[in-house]
Amino acid sequence: MNATDSKARNQILRQTSNEAQRLAGKRGAKLAEKFVRQYYEHVSTTDLAERSHARLAGDAMAMLKLSGRRKPGQIIIDVRDPGGLDAGNASLHSVVDILSDNMPFLLDSSSAELTRLGHSVHLIIHPVYRTRRDKTGKLQDFFAGNQTGAGVQNESMMSITINRQDDPARIKEIEANLQSVLGDVYAAVEDWQAMRAKVQGIIDEFKLRNSEGAVADIAEAQDFLQWAHDDHFTFLGYREYDFAGPGKGAKARIDSGSGLGILRNPKRLVFNELRHLQRAPSAVQRLVRGPDPLIISKADIKSTVHRSVLLDTIGVKKFDAKGKVIGERLITGLFTSVAYSSSPRDIPLLRRKLDRTIAQAGFAPDSHDGKALQHILETFPREELFQSRDAELMEMSMGVLHLQERQRVALFVRMDDFGRFVSLLIYVPRDSYTTTLRHRLQAIVEDAYGGEVSGYDVEFSETPLARLHLVVSLSGEKTTKVNVAALEAKLARAAQSWTELLRDALIQAVGPAKGLHLANIYGQAFPANYTETIDSAEAVSDIELMESVAANDAVMLNLYRPAGANRNTLRFKVLHPMTPLPLSDVLPMLEDMGLKVIDELPNEVHLANKAMPTIMIHDFGLVTRDGENVSLDGVRDNFHEVFRRTWEGEMESDGFNALVLSAGLGWREITVLRAYAKYLRQTNAPFSQDYMERALGNNPQAAGAIARLFSARFDPKAENRNRQVSRLTQSLNDLLDKVESADEDRILRRFWNGVASTLRTNFFQSNADGGPKSYLSIKLDSGAVDELPLPRPLREIFVYSPRFEAIHLRGGLVARGGLRWSDRPEDFRTEILGLMKAQMVKNAVIVPVGSKGGFVVKNPPTTGGRDAFIAEGIACYKLFMSGLLDITDNYQGAKIVAPKDVVRHDDDDPYLVVAADKGTATFSDIANGIADDYGFWLGDAYASGGSVGYDHKKMGITARGAWESVKRHFRESGKDIQSEEFSVVGVGDMSGDVFGNGMLLSKHINLYAAFNHMHIFVDPNPDAAKSFAERKRLFALSRSGWTDYNAKLISKGGGIFERSAKTIKLSPEIRSRFAISNSSVTPNELIQILLRAEIELLWFGGIGTYIKASTEANADAGDRANDAIRIDGAELRCQVIGEGANLGATQRGRIEFALAGGRLNTDSVDNSAGVDCSDHEVNIKILLDSVVAKKKLNMGQRNKLLESMTNEVGDLVLRDNYLQTQAITLTRSRESDVLDLHGRFVRFLERSGRLNRAVEFLPNDEELEERERDKIGLTRPEVSVVMPYAKLWLYDELLASSLPDEKLLQTDLIEYFPTPLRQKYQREILGHRLARQIIATSVTNSMINHVGGTFVINLMEKSGAQPVDIARAYIVVRDSFGLEAIWRDIEALDNKIASSMQATLLQAVNQLIERATLWLLRGLEHPINIGGAIEECQPGIQQLKKIIKDVAPQEVIERVEYRVQRYAGEGVPVDLARRVAYLLLLISSFDIVRTEMLCHVKIADVARLYFRVGEIFGLGWLRFGAEQLPAENHWQKLASAAMIEELYTHQKGITLRIVNGNGGGNGSLEAWMKSNPSLMEQTRQMMNELEAAEQVDLSMLAVASRHLSSLASGAG
Repeated sequence: MNATDSKARNQILRQTSNEAQRLAGKRGAKLAEKFVRQYYEHVSTTDLAERSHARLAGDAMAMLKLSGRRKPGQIIIDVRDPGGLDAGNASLHSVVDILSDNMPFLLDSSSAELTRLGHSVHLIIHPVYRTRRDKTGKLQDFFAGNQTGAGVQNESMMSITINRQDDPARIKEIEANLQSVLGDVYAAVEDWQAMRAKVQGIIDEFKLRNSEGAVADIAEAQDFLQWAHDDHFTFLGYREYDFAGPGKGAKARIDSGSGLGILRNPKRLVFNELRHLQRAPSAVQRLVRGPDPLIISKADIKSTVHRSVLLDTIGVKKFDAKGKVIGERLITGLFTSVAYSSSPRDIPLLRRKLDRTIAQAGFAPDSHDGKALQHILETFPREELFQSRDAELMEMSMGVLHLQERQRVALFVRMDDFGRFVSLLIYVPRDSYTTTLRHRLQAIVEDAYGGEVSGYDVEFSETPLARLHLVVSLSGEKTTKVNVAALEAKLARAAQSWTELLRDALIQAVGPAKGLHLANIYGQAFPANYTETIDSAEAVSDIELMESVAANDAVMLNLYRPAGANRNTLRFKVLHPMTPLPLSDVLPMLEDMGLKVIDELPNEVHLANKAMPTIMIHDFGLVTRDGENVSLDGVRDNFHEVFRRTWEGEMESDGFNALVLSAGLGWREITVLRAYAKYLRQTNAPFSQDYMERALGNNPQAAGAIARLFSARFDPKAENRNRQVSRLTQSLNDLLDKVESADEDRILRRFWNGVASTLRTNFFQSNADGGPKSYLSIKLDSGAVDELPLPRPLREIFVYSPRFEAIHLRGGLVARGGLRWSDRPEDFRTEILGLMKAQMVKNAVIVPVGSKGGFVVKNPPTTGGRDAFIAEGIACYKLFMSGLLDITDNYQGAKIVAPKDVVRHDDDDPYLVVAADKGTATFSDIANGIADDYGFWLGDAYASGGSVGYDHKKMGITARGAWESVKRHFRESGKDIQSEEFSVVGVGDMSGDVFGNGMLLSKHINLYAAFNHMHIFVDPNPDAAKSFAERKRLFALSRSGWTDYNAKLISKGGGIFERSAKTIKLSPEIRSRFAISNSSVTPNELIQILLRAEIELLWFGGIGTYIKASTEANADAGDRANDAIRIDGAELRCQVIGEGANLGATQRGRIEFALAGGRLNTDSVDNSAGVDCSDHEVNIKILLDSVVAKKKLNMGQRNKLLESMTNEVGDLVLRDNYLQTQAITLTRSRESDVLDLHGRFVRFLERSGRLNRAVEFLPNDEELEERERDKIGLTRPEVSVVMPYAKLWLYDELLASSLPDEKLLQTDLIEYFPTPLRQKYQREILGHRLARQIIATSVTNSMINHVGGTFVINLMEKSGAQPVDIARAYIVVRDSFGLEAIWRDIEALDNKIASSMQATLLQAVNQLIERATLWLLRGLEHPINIGGAIEECQPGIQQLKKIIKDVAPQEVIERVEYRVQRYAGEGVPVDLARRVAYLLLLISSFDIVRTEMLCHVKIADVARLYFRVGEIFGLGWLRFGAEQLPAENHWQKLASAAMIEELYTHQKGITLRIVNGNGGGNGSLEAWMKSNPSLMEQTRQMMNELEAAEQVDLSMLAVASRHLSSLASGAG
């Protein structure tokens, strides 16, 4: 032991001793310390180091405790858990403690018995102590060395560690068997001298007989016994037998008092035959009764002492005076190792036997044969020499001699004299010998003799032969007759060279020429373990496969069932070129295929083939996981294909692959089911994939039926499709009715529903080489999919591949939206659904409705860095594009063409437009390239934003659109940020599109701070001009970051800080600017401070969600990366938020901020310019491509024209942003007045299934009531949601009608496009493929942007008209009154008058629109002829505008002029103020114009009379009274509105009656009044009473209305 080991050992023993002393307590500490040192004295340092100090101390103290009391001769055995901290269930072992007197054979006998019982021995500790005990056996002390004295004795303490034992019965077995074995040891040791004395007595007896002239045999027997007595035999037992009875009736009787050692017990038998000599074979009886004094043999039992082998026996016959055998003295024990290693010539008996054999052979001692025979006998199995008779030894040794150099199989057999076993010597060519051959030979001889091999020994020498010695125990009393020659021949055949057998089998299989050729390649190729276990026929089959491996450099497979194996048992060979398969890859694949791997036999085959020098054969032993039988022929090919496709990455490895065995499905059918499972997981199905795999696996028939239903619905070659579908549907119903598990039934029905909801698939399309495509696309009717999360798209396409998964969700047939590279593999559909919902809102301003797509890369490369990662993403993106286009219709000219090999269960669907998004910003050209490959009609309009199109970043269009929102927020707060400095904190950096462009949209920005994912920029007192210039420089710098900012331009105390820093030290300037008390903060704390800063604008231009509501958890934001810095909306102190980027805040966070007085919209409103620009690009390209098709332009000219229109396209887009935010402002300006209408509209959308209030975070009815009471309307974020829904709903209504076909609306279509196109390509514009959609979008935007989202529903309730009728009426009003010019003039006053005044002017216009629209709805026949109505009304209205001041009563004119002056006083130009103010009078224009047309009276006369009627009959006063009625609920508002409408109707009716009766000229009213004095008096009285009333209520107005109605009708 070196010094290091010694030091480590001493430290372990010292710590163990300390722990033992602690366990023993003060009284026992000294004894414990002494005991531990001696206990572990001979245990290796390595074994000690592997155990804890607590364990070592615990084990030692357990033994000390066990030795506390023991009497001499007592054996104490205890099976326990290890001590210390490793005790109990934590340990893998148990400890057997044995305490006994010290004596030989204790340890080897105990460990042998434990091994026999099947227990592995891990550690043995065996100290021997000198102990002193009192009379009761109590331990008093123990000593080292040779201490002697009264009561001192040697005690053995054995501690044997074995595998853990928990079964009480097994523990009892161990204890009982060890007691028995050690009892034998005690007996053998105690009687050892007595047995030696007995043997010495026999020797002395033989000496006496020799002196009397006994035969030589006695002398040799005496010498042999002396040799055994001289420590060549371990004496274990002694017994004497007496033979009683004559002849066949003889019996052997044990002398019960003679037993010594292990034979003390007379019931313990050594030879069963000796108990019944009369039954023994005659040869046995002759042996027992023969003259030879000794019988050397093997006992029937194994030794329990020292070695667990059959006991050796020496039988010494007892003779009477006549030389008759009258008994036997039986000595049992074990020959020592010296007896086996010594030369047989040194052993009495054997030396004589060798001499007799050599003499009988007759060879000269110096001859070759003589020497050879002598060598054979010297090396002959020792037990054969002892037990063979001379004739047997002669025959065998001569047989071996004759073999010499001959390489052949030879067999020599010797039957035991007692018939208990047969000994066989088998010689085989040394090079052929293997363990497998031994097993084969053993099986043959066992079968021949009907016994069992109980022992074997193999000898290899310098000769060409190996000698196998087998001992076969025979079971019966009768010896089996065996034809030894036939057995030898059989063994010879079994030992034939495997290579020879292979050669013969190859020749037989493929003929001599090819067979020999293959034999040369493969003859020496196989490893030993292969040739030992595989026969030549199977090898030929493997060679056939290996030839395919070599030819194709590909994996080859073979699923087979071994002969005689159970039907649930299989083997599977995988042959792989060059290298072994990683088992960690293969085993899970096989387990996923429904199998358990029992074993694996690898064989590395080295071919004589330079091109393919090595092939690995993996042979897997398999059983089915569920124990079900397998029809091998039915599944073999499918199994091979599933494994191959999985191994090559064309299939995933999961539990669905088990369907290849359980349902007999092929790889593509499994792929279909897996794809639906993946889709269902993305739809938030409540079951894990593993659960779904088990459900289908437990119901294989149903799984197969679902797969067949898919084929029946979509196979283009399917015959009787409807009949097949009907039959399979019925079959599924029947199968599912039998499913007992509710969960499994639900899962199976979800799969069935998925197939039934599928509209198209590319499953039956082929790739370029004719094989199946590597991905699967399925198009689904989202409305038909069960339990789909809201909101439901109209359609969706799911693309599945082992490489990626993707989803494309569409809100309508004409839809657009970006495709993103998602990083959320578990729920990317949820992510995309949320984005589609936002896109629907965002797209409300453009022609297509919202769509969104996304894909996840499932196996990104682990090497190659970012380039490899991007390359894989692009490859998956391309496949995603192909998956979409595979099942999308196309145009060929004007004709729609369905995709090849696609069965369609829906109508034509050719519109598919995508765009760039997160992770795919540069992919548009890639997508357009795919579209071009497909010949898709949209060309490079398929994916906007490519190299030929409008560069959003270069245009800055997204940021500019959001800036329109920001400018409006500040404008409505009284600030012009384009001319006044304002403070900003931002998220992003100048290299980003939205942030960078946004921070260059005003030269008056004071950017106090900004941060991105790496840095925090802080400029506490910026110079607006200098910082603007530096930001501009950074924006132009490619891939710039905040670290590129010129630090010299940052104000004092500012800086750029790493977000990875531990802390940031703050300057006084930063602390002052942001009111920070701490001198240092963490980066995350600083970001939160910036978000909470008291600034004017918080500009979101980077990715991330930074604001939530105080009622939300961070998880609700769905952005774990920013959980640490996110704040609540209530904590914000900024005035305005601009969401140039998506999802800067949660919707609840926005609402919370808005309710606290903050100004913001939503991201979908703020950054909609990007999608708007893309939509213009797509529609312009569709138009220009039609021009190119007519050869009026070439592509170069087209592209140049596209570029030339960039600025105007930007203006058209920004106009939409301007109007949309204006519409939100107009709605907000009416605050709670329209809250009830909003509530009714939301409920209407909910009833029609278009909106889920909870999903959109809109207030419920209870919250609406609270807000109504508190006079709080919807916030801007809430209006930003409701308004797009209004647009989407109205768009669908208009598109489904004939309105887009109105010729008059072609102007809306033309004006959608930039000027160069309007001027030159009007005909092509009118023929645009999306002309109807553009018109419907234009009308929708015009209505909702100007009159609000509730306008249509309000008029529907008031008039009962349909949305399209209201739209027609609105257009008539808009164009008849020339309102667009007024709107433009009002908008031109931005930053010139108060924003609130602009809203007032616009609301005045809307009053006219609502009243006039209602009039048209009630006054014109439906559907309203837009062109005809405008043509009829517009001239009269324009004329009325000119004369209104002349025809209206002076009092009315004064009231209007008062309004004009009020407007003008707010800065409104007088002309515009007058035009808007007089709209109040023009509300009645349609009444006047219609009366003029009906009565053919000059419009001036009709107008003058109309207004005079209103004045004389107090109609204006009554209408004002109606306006003042309580309007606390919807019905009161309707009643008020209805009353006002009635009063207008009465005014028109009275006017018409007067005109019809008296003409419309001057004096007609007075004439009518004179002719109806009583009516006039009645009217005056009524009005006097009404005017005298303190308050006018509805009942009073109703009475007045009834009276006026009678006047109008003439009933009065």
